[in-house]
Amino acid sequence: MKTKIITSVLGAMLLLTGCTGNTESAADDIKDQTSATESTIGSTTSATTESAVTEEAVEIEPERIYPDNTYKTLDPAYKKAEIAEHGTVVRFIYDTRDNVGGGDAVYQKYALAYLPAGYDENDTETRYNVMYFMHGGSDSPEWFLNGEGKTSPFSYMFDYLIANGDMEPAIICFVSYYTEYRSDDTQNCLNFHHELMNDLIPAFESKYHTYAEDVTPEGIRASRRHRAFGGFSMGAVTTWATFENRLDSIAYYMPVSGDCWALGGTAGGSRPTATAQHLADAVNSSGFTAEDFYIFTGCGGNDMAKPNLEPQVEAMKELSDTFVYCDNFADGNFYHCLHEGGGHDKSTVLNVMYNGLPKMFG
Repeated sequence: MKTKIITSVLGAMLLLTGCTGNTESAADDIKDQTSATESTIGSTTSATTESAVTEEAVEIEPERIYPDNTYKTLDPAYKKAEIAEHGTVVRFIYDTRDNVGGGDAVYQKYALAYLPAGYDENDTETRYNVMYFMHGGSDSPEWFLNGEGKTSPFSYMFDYLIANGDMEPAIICFVSYYTEYRSDDTQNCLNFHHELMNDLIPAFESKYHTYAEDVTPEGIRASRRHRAFGGFSMGAVTTWATFENRLDSIAYYMPVSGDCWALGGTAGGSRPTATAQHLADAVNSSGFTAEDFYIFTGCGGNDMAKPNLEPQVEAMKELSDTFVYCDNFADGNFYHCLHEGGGHDKSTVLNVMYNGLPKMFG
């Protein structure tokens, strides 16, 4: 978040002098900026021409301090109802269409969104980071949040992270890849990014107070560092497809228990090197660099997705110009979280999100 401060020209020049390591006083290089008055003492009159001290607003981007990526087990205290104020779960309806196949038919879909405690629809000044998160096969947004107005382990975990100061209050929107016009799950996942950008984000971020100043493509791109996308299982497949196609609009990614299927189903396991190169090529062709995105991926130690995801992760590590593996996002952009003992289940998703969310949104 940018913070506006007021500084004088003199102060700004002193700051620059300190940054360049110049040990001489900046005052030696700056003319007196005090307003002169004409002296009438005795027979001598002097006038000094000078510049008035001006003030200007300077925007400074504070350096983000990231927590270390070292794995932490989810604190059991998060389940205690009295630990924190609770956010609310709302149902959001939006119109969509077949963005790939075309046609004029309009379809209604829904998402379930977690709004943090204190969210006020009338408060247009406070802005929130937003994450979109996709379910796995045969599931729905209810798998995470149970339903509108309800609580769940996920909503309690978000409450806990916010109350504990581990992450800023954020909106988490749970979405679905199922459609009325296509029954092919894989194609729905690979193509969801069209619906996301054309239909869901403009509608959702028009209603809720995210960092997008407006929902034009330009407004969405300008707020990309306050937006994340993640998903579990087939939702992770969706996440990798979103990463390779929508870097211009989303900076943070959290694929959980699933590999990239751009080169075929489970290609992260069968073709890890080619898959990693495909993702690197997508970054390079987008015009972005390793400094422009972050990936926090993860799976369970007994996860059926582990044999496909981890070979892809290892291959991505080899492409260190693009994917800079690190113990802290201050030093890179890529990390893999392993939930020992976890399977292909909610426990793994909870623990990966618990570890990953505090590292997002710079």
